[in-house]
Amino acid sequence: MQVVILAGGRGTRLRSVTGDLPKSLATVAGRPFIEHQFKLLAASGIRRVVLCTGFGSRILEEHVGDGSIWGLEVNCSRDLPERPSGTGGAIVQALPLLEEHFLVLYGDSYLRVDYSAVAAEFFSRHVPAMMCVYRNRGKWDRSNVRVRGNRVVHFRKDTPLGEANWIDYGLSAFHRRVFELLPRDPMPLDLASVQSALVDRGEMSAYRVTRRFFEIGRPEGLQKLERYLTSGSGVV
Repeated sequence: MQVVILAGGRGTRLRSVTGDLPKSLATVAGRPFIEHQFKLLAASGIRRVVLCTGFGSRILEEHVGDGSIWGLEVNCSRDLPERPSGTGGAIVQALPLLEEHFLVLYGDSYLRVDYSAVAAEFFSRHVPAMMCVYRNRGKWDRSNVRVRGNRVVHFRKDTPLGEANWIDYGLSAFHRRVFELLPRDPMPLDLASVQSALVDRGEMSAYRVTRRFFEIGRPEGLQKLERYLTSGSGVV
């Protein structure tokens, strides 16, 4: 299955580490972060990637090239930094490159999951969308999801503390028609708002994962991933 990586954000919270580089090129354990993502995808048998770029797009696209170094086929969809379309709008803009079904991965998420297994489960359920969820209980970040059976019944980024035990893992699956039906304007469009609307309509399936997530959106998150990747012990 095709994987879309949302890598267009400005990464302002990570600027003290990255300077003028996009956060996908932040150095973690001796290599740019996006290379760690590519390694995980390739290990799961993923071969096709659409990289949605924005801030620092030129240097990121030059580094990635066609992806063949990592055994991938990478195509890029570039957002305009002066008129950002948002995480959901970036997917709408990338529609000419997208297949009928695809996974969406945040550009600052390091997820040790079998991406091909997620794709296979999505195909088997015949639903418009599926969100990977982790039983977080507020430990690694604010929990924002409630699950009933195989369905997400609540998702809000601003869910009050103590009102949810699960969290959006940073990986979702979609049928192309979800984004074909969205207006191209007005922008920006946040992916979370698209997901919330699907949940409210009862159209968001839940895929439960058991391994914690890492994210490098903040310096402390990058440091935790650095310790994990360099310790060899899995302890953070």
